[in-house]
Amino acid sequence: MRMMPCPLLRETPRKRLAGRILALFIVFALMSVLGGFLLQSTATTADSPIAFIWSGAITSHSAQVKARVLSTGSIVRLAVSESTDMTEPVYSAFDTSEIDHNNIVTLDVEGLIPNSQYHYAPEVDGFLDLASIGRFRTFPSDTGTFSFAFASCATTGSNHPVFQTIRGLDPLFFFHLGDFHYEDIAVDDVDVFRQAYEAVLSSPNQSQMFRDIPLEYIWDDHDFGPNNSDSTAPGRLAARLTYQEYVPHYPLVAGTGDVPIYHAFTVGRIRFIVCDMRSARSPYYATDNGSKTMMGTEQKAWFKQELLNARDSFPLIVWVNSLPWIGVTGDDGWYLYTTERREIANFIKANNIERLCMISGDAHMLAIDDGTNSDYATGGGAAFPVMHAAALDRGGSVKGGPYSHGAFPGGGQFGMMTVSDT
Repeated sequence: MRMMPCPLLRETPRKRLAGRILALFIVFALMSVLGGFLLQSTATTADSPIAFIWSGAITSHSAQVKARVLSTGSIVRLAVSESTDMTEPVYSAFDTSEIDHNNIVTLDVEGLIPNSQYHYAPEVDGFLDLASIGRFRTFPSDTGTFSFAFASCATTGSNHPVFQTIRGLDPLFFFHLGDFHYEDIAVDDVDVFRQAYEAVLSSPNQSQMFRDIPLEYIWDDHDFGPNNSDSTAPGRLAARLTYQEYVPHYPLVAGTGDVPIYHAFTVGRIRFIVCDMRSARSPYYATDNGSKTMMGTEQKAWFKQELLNARDSFPLIVWVNSLPWIGVTGDDGWYLYTTERREIANFIKANNIERLCMISGDAHMLAIDDGTNSDYATGGGAAFPVMHAAALDRGGSVKGGPYSHGAFPGGGQFGMMTVSDT
């Protein structure tokens, strides 16, 4: 494994990330994988009743696991234990595999201990499936240090060693920033979207990582619809419904059904604000004026309120924005939505949102900007660090910029962020 340079973020003009109450440090490690760790496979066996299983929506006291059962009508619950031998488990409620949901079951477990390692396994029709054991760690409830991995852009069903490398680093969770697959689906058919998820989760390296590392996921263009897709994508409804059906996810702010998938969650004292930059946006070729939007009216109002709430309650805000914020040219990204970008930057400036950083994907590169080039407020005053991580296995490309610490195109790449809250 080759490590890219890992500079500390320089202080921004407004000293963003400087905590008023605590010393908070962020280290962003950029990694380019030339070879994966040789890890023993724990893939589900042929006699397992489970096709795949993965976890997400972790909190300090709860978790959600979704699994696809091979048979219809099976009664399933989740056993969760602090022991690898699954003794003294805590159980979820029961769910039944139904053909209408392609035998996907949703298993929520509560009453867990903060910042604790757990192992889980599905119980199918009264039998505990030890071939499908996974693990997760609950989030800290207050201060502490944690690391998470993030990246985007993997060929459908990729079995690249980068996924085993991420698993070997044992991050608290893996944030997939979009292009989970590259099917570019242009039909409103949930079965087609289901097949795309199935193709990804049939990969031994990916399915193993997703069993052992909790997932947080927001889509981008190729996994939501065609290239550079937006609210006019033919498969918008099917994409939204299949995400809710297949992906373990936090509650969606807009509810369920035909809704965008923006949401927020907390790790310790860090607030993550996750935006859906595809399913409510105007087409990129629309005239760049006050009516052109990346976020949509309702999401943008929610986002601004989240910033205000987090400003007064959290030492750090991580804005999850799937595509390039910095730049003035290109065929996709915020450089085609400059009116709304300036509106948001002016809001950040006017309301003193000072402890903010952004993570992004889409562009097949590793890149850091320390705030030198990210300020789009009128007259300046809204700079914040921006960190890109991609591509998991695609070819290299550079979008946007410039970036103060450079841009490194390539595949087999991901980011690691460590937050130390003292």
